[in-house]
Amino acid sequence: MPAPSPDVAGLPFGWGAVFGFLNLLGIGGILTAWVKLRPRMRELEKAAEEKLRDDLIARVERLERRLEEERTQHEATMSIMRHRLTNSDQCIEALLLVLDDDDLPPKVKRAVNAIKAMRDRQRSEEALEKATIQAAAIARAEPTPKQEPAA
Repeated sequence: MPAPSPDVAGLPFGWGAVFGFLNLLGIGGILTAWVKLRPRMRELEKAAEEKLRDDLIARVERLERRLEEERTQHEATMSIMRHRLTNSDQCIEALLLVLDDDDLPPKVKRAVNAIKAMRDRQRSEEALEKATIQAAAIARAEPTPKQEPAA
């Protein structure tokens, strides 16, 4: 029996060459499409990156505005609270002045003296806390000196 011929329908090349040629056309088509589409893909990537950046910038700006609004509201609330505290403190001081009389019973006098001592202690502690907070703020603001590595 004769060996099968490597040709395709009487042509001088075989099926391998036909599939190779079709494969080359397919890869060539894909490569050509990729080369043609690459600039457009870069434009799309660039547009997407610009949109993402613009969206993030807009979001940061919104967050900064909201933070500023909250900060303003917080400062107003704190101002009201400080005012109320100052008023209460003045009322207590006025009450202590009224009660600071020699004609009071000894028990009330001891209570008034204890309250005065407690308020003095609170003022000292508040002054210490304020000094600590100010020192921390100053330490945060000062740049730390660079240390030379040990030789």
